[in-house]
Amino acid sequence: MSNSSLTDISRRNILGIGAASVALPLAPYAATAAESARELPITIGRDQAFDCDWRFFRGDSERYAMPTFDDRKWRTLDLPHDWSIEDLAPGSAPVNAVIRDADTAPLWQTVKMGSREIGPFSGSLSSGGVKTAFTVGGVGWYRKRFRLPSVVSGQRVEIVFDGVYMNAEVWVNGHRLGERPYGYSPFAYDLTPHLNFTGENVIAVRVANLGSNSRWYSGSGIYRHVWLNVAGALRFELWGVSVTPQSVAVDSAAIQVHTTVLGASKGTEMLLKIRDAGGRVVAQKRGAPPADGLTIFEIETPKLWSPKEPVLYQAECELFEGGNRSDRLVTRFGIRSVEVDAQKGLLINGESYKLRGGCLHHDNGLLGAAAHDRAEERKLELLKERGFNAVRTAHNPPSPAFLDACDKLGMMVVEEAFDCWSIGKSPDDYQLYFDGWWRDDLTAMVKRDGNHPSVIMWSIGNEIPDVTKPSGVESARALTAALRVLDSSRPIAAGINGSTGPEVTRPDGKRDSVGTQFLDVAGYNYSLGSYERDHVRFPDRVMMGTESFPREVDSIWRLTERSTYLIGDFVWAAMDYLGEVGVAQPVLSPDRYGYGLADYPWINAFVGDLDLIGQQKPPSLLRDVVWGVSVLEMSVQRPLPEGRLERGSPWGWKDELQSWTWPGAEGTPLGVQIFTRGDRVELELNGKPVGEKTLTDADKSLANFSVPYAPGRLVATAFSKGKKIGRKQFKTAGAAAAIMLRIDRPRISSSRNDLAFITIEVTDGAGGLVPDAVAAIEVALSGPAELIAFGNANPRGVGSFQQPVAKTWHGRALAILRPLGQVGTVSFEARSKELKATKGIIRVA
Repeated sequence: MSNSSLTDISRRNILGIGAASVALPLAPYAATAAESARELPITIGRDQAFDCDWRFFRGDSERYAMPTFDDRKWRTLDLPHDWSIEDLAPGSAPVNAVIRDADTAPLWQTVKMGSREIGPFSGSLSSGGVKTAFTVGGVGWYRKRFRLPSVVSGQRVEIVFDGVYMNAEVWVNGHRLGERPYGYSPFAYDLTPHLNFTGENVIAVRVANLGSNSRWYSGSGIYRHVWLNVAGALRFELWGVSVTPQSVAVDSAAIQVHTTVLGASKGTEMLLKIRDAGGRVVAQKRGAPPADGLTIFEIETPKLWSPKEPVLYQAECELFEGGNRSDRLVTRFGIRSVEVDAQKGLLINGESYKLRGGCLHHDNGLLGAAAHDRAEERKLELLKERGFNAVRTAHNPPSPAFLDACDKLGMMVVEEAFDCWSIGKSPDDYQLYFDGWWRDDLTAMVKRDGNHPSVIMWSIGNEIPDVTKPSGVESARALTAALRVLDSSRPIAAGINGSTGPEVTRPDGKRDSVGTQFLDVAGYNYSLGSYERDHVRFPDRVMMGTESFPREVDSIWRLTERSTYLIGDFVWAAMDYLGEVGVAQPVLSPDRYGYGLADYPWINAFVGDLDLIGQQKPPSLLRDVVWGVSVLEMSVQRPLPEGRLERGSPWGWKDELQSWTWPGAEGTPLGVQIFTRGDRVELELNGKPVGEKTLTDADKSLANFSVPYAPGRLVATAFSKGKKIGRKQFKTAGAAAAIMLRIDRPRISSSRNDLAFITIEVTDGAGGLVPDAVAAIEVALSGPAELIAFGNANPRGVGSFQQPVAKTWHGRALAILRPLGQVGTVSFEARSKELKATKGIIRVA
């Protein structure tokens, strides 16, 4: 089918004209209705979970919107849900079971296979192809039946979607409520006029992920949470409470609470309370809602939110009519200030910070796009352990759960709105909707996310093709003007790759370039050589690296540390993601590298500091050293064919491991990389010196050695000014003998929003990781949890992520468990032929 046909279908679908389509087979593994944890009964209140017991079908018909349609044969599931990560057909092969060569083949070696369906991947059915990891979109329907208790009668009922990818259309009891094209926007509908308060109600949602509409893995379906708000006619508007710090000091802070009240009358009263982190009321006011919606509070000796101490407050807002409470809205916020200045840099509460940042796409690896709360939190915890203090949400608004975790962990956020405006990058992307929808989508982003203290900056776009052309300049002007009306407290940025155009005079009278004239911070993508030159031209310009190559971290950070105008850097990327396959694929000379060179069975970009299951890769080791997380790290290059050289892509790295276990390579010279900011390193093999180097700043924290392989111990020692500062040792592993479990937390909640992550490692007899071990692992569990994902980080790991069998890659695999909503004990076992099995226990409370 041509791109134009796909575009036409997308436009027809969003108008509600549903053509019949062929239904793909349902995935074989899903929670049954009995297994699903049901929400609490619907009552009066806000943010009531509405995720459980939806029915789902992958196919299309106009009948599915009707309340009388019999959906009993449809699959029952709990949200969040992403059908594109599910197996295309029953009995799909476990990860890498079919492509044997992909288990152990070097990353620079070509692995070929047919394009048939394996797990969720297909080289022939995928419209997105290399961009979306060869996964399949299409059309899917969700339906949910529910009854309302008598207490809700007479109230107004609102349904809120955190995000649906994409072209979502919603019906209630057969009445079409509307559509939302953008897959990353939150949206809501008032259900009240069409509800049956004494009988059954049916919500139906049609999702159409058609054509080539994304440059990365998007996922498909209702992949974020759904909520119900139930309140009286007197109520707060959705996202109708905004808290903004007006002045921030150690002894006192003024905060502005802006409330939007609907249905107010002469006797309406509003009670506002501010609670500190301990729950103590530190300020309150009661009276009629102010005409302008503004209430000012003075907070004495406030506890300020910062990356070092992420303290959160809570605003409780209540409305009363005749003494009876009609609505209550609670929102968390932080008291903090954000300032950017070319002479002072980035200031949080007056203290200087540099953004140690990484770009993140929204997927959660083996879980696809499903935005489980714990998955969002875990990836941020992994980044914080590696020294990151900031993330850029590339290139769309994230889930609320993601921002909640950033607030809690002290992770600063540059929240990005769009990847394109009126000129697209894929035939069916947001360009089709920008002109008609950008204001609604931008407004939803700011109103929903504006109370998050972690969001320190908005970004209006990434690598916009027409940023220096009249159409792009006008879009930038309109976007920034709208943003400043919605929120004047945060600076505005954009990520720009290439020329920013000729010089112009900014609205404030300063000189700038046409592509950055409306921005508070100019974002530079892959432009290390431009910073100092542009600073001479535009001394008042605040700059940050919105994307950078991993190899440039040392040079970037030395410049950042000494330049006030350069406030930080965001590496592409902080963590591996599905799609844009093979961006970091290494090649052997004289082969050439080209963007998108990799083909099926590559499924991820392999560009992250951390891999798809959260393990460190060589770029992360160098970053650890540059950022002071570690003083010494080491990696070893996989043996190469004689006479060939290996090089990574601009985003990539050579095929290296933290390993001195290379059976069959005895006597072969291996490349050994030492990462340190010390001034001298020594290398020993089995107690004998094999290399020594003195380092200067020009070495960029990297020393290279060539060492003939011999089993034993490889030891690196780093020195600074004659003093030993670090020692790193690799020991040759023995034969694979057993399985070890590393459970991220021994105790989890029973909530369906929680998860347990279990890393499975193949070890030798001494308990050490066997770095290149490939073993088929079978897992089994009992107790109140289900296996929702199981796989590894292999960038060519096509196969199921939902079967109870997977192979290890680099000696590791990852299993993810989801509670069923009951308390108890989960027993988890991992076993494999010729390896000693192991068990683990997780308490569910």
